[in-house]
Amino acid sequence: MVLTLLGGGLAGALLNEWFRRRGAGVQSIPLIERVNRLVSPELKGFTLARVAGEGQTRRLEEIKNVREYQFTLRNTSSVHLQNSEIQFEFPTEDVEAWAERPALSKTAPELVNAVVTEPWKRGYRWRIPQLPSTDSVEFTFRSVDPVSEEYEVALYNSDRVVIERSKGEPASKRSHLREIWSLFVVAITGSCAVAILLFGSNHNNLSKVSGPGCALTVISSFQQFNSDSLPWQGPWQINYRVLNVGTQKCVVQSDQLFANPVAIEAGQQLERTEFSQTEPKLVLRNLSFGPASPNQTAKVTMYSEASVN
Repeated sequence: MVLTLLGGGLAGALLNEWFRRRGAGVQSIPLIERVNRLVSPELKGFTLARVAGEGQTRRLEEIKNVREYQFTLRNTSSVHLQNSEIQFEFPTEDVEAWAERPALSKTAPELVNAVVTEPWKRGYRWRIPQLPSTDSVEFTFRSVDPVSEEYEVALYNSDRVVIERSKGEPASKRSHLREIWSLFVVAITGSCAVAILLFGSNHNNLSKVSGPGCALTVISSFQQFNSDSLPWQGPWQINYRVLNVGTQKCVVQSDQLFANPVAIEAGQQLERTEFSQTEPKLVLRNLSFGPASPNQTAKVTMYSEASVN
């Protein structure tokens, strides 16, 4: 029994260290190249043209070489990217560009000045206010008379995250993780089960709230404040995060989180931490919210002290 417990403790320590190093190191996220093709009319007798000149000199000019690009930047890392910047560069001056809102955070990318280096001729650079883990954002470009189909892309203001190009959906990394997990299972047999029983899993709870003018995500989690204590000993640290994933300011109020109304701008979040001597439990709480005042109420689950009913 003692050997099993020691083995389980060692397995848990090894797993925790592996995940810690994986999260602390540089992580790559895919830029998925969905389209990189020449644009040409498919109907006989039609051609590509654009308007040139003004007034009496207004005319149509035929365009022979137009290339379209469509990209998806997906945050597959564990890092919540904030105010990161992405820059694209192309081998022609004549380029049109569009950037969509991220799928989850909905915070519109901001176009900023792009400094282009040779041999590239034209560049676009966007600042993305919020791109949390699992979120994605779409980019579209059309270039006229490019000398090649090549382009350059780079991510800025993200110390732990780099871009990795992918033509089509990237291959799943599950097989690699499964191999590592299998090695642990073979090495320590049934000890991992004991470690999971003793040390538990990450305690996280997520609730989504939406109403006229507001869209919120409420995340609560807890962990032992003193990691050297036995797994069943306190105190515990409870962390709360309220993220405004909508497109406008939202005012929130909750007896559990904020006694007074607090305004959260679009794409921003508020955090709060408290401590408990007893292991926290999930409870149901009222959350008031609204675009101007907290005049709407929703029920959300969040971790709180076990003594709170």
